[in-house]
Amino acid sequence: MGKLRVLHVIGGGEFGGAERHILNLAAALDPAEVSLAVACLFSRPFADMARQAGLEAYAFPMRHKVDFRVVGRLVKLIGEGGFQVVHTHGVRANLIGRLAARRAGRPVVTTVHSLLRFDYPNLFSRLVNGLAEQFSRHLTTHFVTVSQALKEVLVRGGVPADRITVIYNGVVVHAPPEPPEDLRVRLRYAPDTPLVGIVARLHRVKGHRVFLYAAREVLARRPGVKFLVVGAGPERRALEALARELGIAEAVRFTGFVEDIAAVMGALDLLVVASYWEGFGLTAAEALGMGVPVISTSAGGLGEVVRHGETGLLVPPGKAGELAGAILWMLDHREEAQVMAARGCELVRREFTVERMARQTTQVYRKVLAR
Repeated sequence: MGKLRVLHVIGGGEFGGAERHILNLAAALDPAEVSLAVACLFSRPFADMARQAGLEAYAFPMRHKVDFRVVGRLVKLIGEGGFQVVHTHGVRANLIGRLAARRAGRPVVTTVHSLLRFDYPNLFSRLVNGLAEQFSRHLTTHFVTVSQALKEVLVRGGVPADRITVIYNGVVVHAPPEPPEDLRVRLRYAPDTPLVGIVARLHRVKGHRVFLYAAREVLARRPGVKFLVVGAGPERRALEALARELGIAEAVRFTGFVEDIAAVMGALDLLVVASYWEGFGLTAAEALGMGVPVISTSAGGLGEVVRHGETGLLVPPGKAGELAGAILWMLDHREEAQVMAARGCELVRREFTVERMARQTTQVYRKVLAR
């Protein structure tokens, strides 16, 4: 069939799991088999980040949510660029990318990374985006979900199972930084300070409030523990205010956006994923790939990565008391925590590699073109 030209369409107005997914996929694809390019519907930041990573990237900023003039520009790019497959990510990109692909006569692959009801907590936004998704869903030739849990949601929503392939997010495995105490030095903490972190965009679905309430309970028992909130997002001011209200502001550090996530995660004693829902749990997998112990909620696809008592601990979403108890147990049982992290590292290196993700994604591209 020869080399494939694939255009990924994404909003690109932030840098989250879907954007990381594209960068990881692009780096792992065989350039002799697939040539990948990215089209963003926001001017920044992702288009610039993709270019810096060496990708062919285009920005078609939409003036408003129903700026359908972008469809025509994408149709032109698809034709002139010789793209054979359009691959979409996210509701806005799904709608625009599917319409453009239909006009250009190209098949569409859509990766589903998350659930709409958690991405859009505002009822009106959720209804509008839900309608947009339903309106254009039939234009997708094949769906990819990043977990079995998400596939089951799509099947219940009426998508035939044979039009869905589960492809787990591929993890770029990093070695822990040397020495791991370097982060503590920069934060002016003692080298033996227990460090517990949450790494996620500051959005309600990520459960930062539950994390802070759990931190208060932990500090009542272990006052020397420090907590890192790593990431940027609309909830930052509210979360900082909550930390002050809870009386734990001195023990909680908000880092903002961090480019070298691996250096931060590798220095943690424990990573917490407090999300109300995750399609996969890329951060948990990345931490386990570095041998960092993980506590996670049992929501969505997280249990496919963090297996309770085997590769980490699972707690119900929204339960600060149970999360605090799990944190204390992990800090008090370091050897057991490291054994679970080691098993998790083996799991990641076996089942969640970028090479496996790239190979399976290429198979999907060839499958839709063969139709």
